[in-house]
Amino acid sequence: MEEQDIFTVLKFITQHLDEHSIVWRIDGSANLRVQGVDVNVHDLDIKTNAEGLRIFKEVFKNYFVQEFYKEEIKGDVLEFEILGFPVEVINNKYNLLNRIKKISLQGMFLPVLPLREAREFYAATGKEKTVTVLDRHLS
Repeated sequence: MEEQDIFTVLKFITQHLDEHSIVWRIDGSANLRVQGVDVNVHDLDIKTNAEGLRIFKEVFKNYFVQEFYKEEIKGDVLEFEILGFPVEVINNKYNLLNRIKKISLQGMFLPVLPLREAREFYAATGKEKTVTVLDRHLS
């Protein structure tokens, strides 16, 4: 996904979620990219809780692809195709929803996991390549 594609999909999502009380944040490579880290983004990952999964499934039912349990992350995943791009909405024990920070970009307030905390997560889960990229970016 190109950077503008990420923002286009995020704008669409935030506009549709505005009227709902939901806790969510951008995750994975998209989280890093919207915070200025030079990484490739193949899909948009979003973390939420069980209630958030329910709301996403209801609000974006016309974009729904499938629902499954992903053993690798020990969590429930909803897969959508929104504006032609893959979006995964995830609920698992690694949500870190208590560490959300809102950043302002392109007229939106986007919920993200701060980069230092993302680095801690990637280090704890053995993603050394991403830790190296984050260390370079943060220095």
